[in-house]
Amino acid sequence: MQKDNTDGRTRKFRIELQYMGTNYSGWQIQPYQTTIQETLSNGLSHLAGKRISVTGASRTDSGVHALQQVAHFEFPEKDSIPDLQKSLNAVLPWDIRATSISEAEPGFHARKWATRKRYEYHFYTGEVFPPFLHNLALHLSPGFDEKAAAEAASSLVGTHDFTSFTGSGTSVIDKVRTVSVSRFKPKGDQLIYRIEANGFLLHMVRNIVGTLMEAGRGKISPGAIPSILESLDRSKAGPTAPPHGLFLAKIWY
Repeated sequence: MQKDNTDGRTRKFRIELQYMGTNYSGWQIQPYQTTIQETLSNGLSHLAGKRISVTGASRTDSGVHALQQVAHFEFPEKDSIPDLQKSLNAVLPWDIRATSISEAEPGFHARKWATRKRYEYHFYTGEVFPPFLHNLALHLSPGFDEKAAAEAASSLVGTHDFTSFTGSGTSVIDKVRTVSVSRFKPKGDQLIYRIEANGFLLHMVRNIVGTLMEAGRGKISPGAIPSILESLDRSKAGPTAPPHGLFLAKIWY
């Protein structure tokens, strides 16, 4: 670590990030695991000459990517913002990039101030899966009914208790969330599922995607989503989709 030559004064910064989650055990720091949060904290600590803690807006799972993650941190008053961003990117691994750093508003909190988040799940629908999309999309088998999946997706819009789509490891008691967008968007040989909500629960998006895939494969009725929601029973929903097709896409404040 570099020697800390500051007088102890700090400023709070807001940072926006992009990353490929393939080589990481998710966002949140965990013992004996390499995570995005730890890697970012280590990079900032190296530059500051003291330990820097980082708080993120969303705890992405192992293998999940981010087109826009937001975090905040306190940093010594010794560098200009452009220099800090350039210096940080120079010490971060290639698969994590700071796309912007700005001085935060008073009291800013990356997680608590977020009002809406968007996740996207990327599929490939062509016959031969391109190697360039490995770990970035899920290959859908022929015969997938996009209309059935889209019909099922539309039933998720609104305010619901998402217990049926929540991972068992969560400690969150209130599982009511408001979904404003839930739809599929074709893009050539790719199909993108987009969901926006005021918040998400553990594995919620991946469990939703796994259930929508079951609808597209004809294993559940597209009209079954309301009854799955009402059941408050995780076993009634579909399996958890793999993480590698999932992207944290946008966060609003």
